[in-house]
Amino acid sequence: MDWNDLKYLIAVSDKGSLKTAAKHLGVNHTTVWRKMQSLEAQLDCQLFTASRSGYRLTEAGEAILADARRMESLADSIRFQSQARLTEIRGLIRLTAPGEIAFGFLPKIIAEFQVTYPRVEFEILEETRSLNISNREADIAIRATSEIPDNLIGRKIRDIPWALFASKEFVKQHKVQFGEGEYSIDGLPVIPYRLFDSPAARWFNEKTLHNPRPVATNRIKGAYQYALNHMGIALLPYMLAEPLVELYRLPDNYNSQLWLLANKDLRNTARIKTFWDFLQTRLVDYLPDAV
Repeated sequence: MDWNDLKYLIAVSDKGSLKTAAKHLGVNHTTVWRKMQSLEAQLDCQLFTASRSGYRLTEAGEAILADARRMESLADSIRFQSQARLTEIRGLIRLTAPGEIAFGFLPKIIAEFQVTYPRVEFEILEETRSLNISNREADIAIRATSEIPDNLIGRKIRDIPWALFASKEFVKQHKVQFGEGEYSIDGLPVIPYRLFDSPAARWFNEKTLHNPRPVATNRIKGAYQYALNHMGIALLPYMLAEPLVELYRLPDNYNSQLWLLANKDLRNTARIKTFWDFLQTRLVDYLPDAV
């Protein structure tokens, strides 16, 4: 199998259509279609289902895409790190990310990176607003977004499902019973969001408008901590909810997307490019798959 064929799989997944993927790759959309047909034949499985809204990955396609992204990151890393050996990698990298990532598993990733590149320094900024990457307020950003500004380069890491969670003690105390695909939150205490806008958060706030609300917060990590203390049901991304109990998974149309962003010019700087490639691979490894 030709590794270049997997680039077409990644492009169709990220762009959602053959036409947009073809434009991104600089080829004819017929070429993309032929590559997808060839890849499905080689792998003996269907990768996408087509609809009016675009192309959606099948379960097999999702699994293969994850491996394809790892291969892409490793290929980039090998190429650019071999170039990096010609010059010393040193200097400052400013990185912004949501607090759950910035102070969750990101320290482990940076520590791993600095074993190889000890002269690279980091400035970590928790994302409380949209820092301006173009003006060098940050060099690299990890963001939950679906809109990539034209002056930035972006790499989609994965979709992030949302679900309702509560502590085991809360579930036991309130005798919460949730069946697969069914839920009822009438009358139960909840932890709503304030000044936090996403399709999932809007759904949750509307659904729980008349529920008891012992505490509200504008941060995911705030909702998580209050849920840990048995104060109510919280809406959380699946990857940041252990050891809480998952009660109900929202449909896929409420998913967020986690992206890695950088300035198009700065990404070619040796230290930033080297860390960009390393970060892509490690983020995929640290973020658990939705089950």
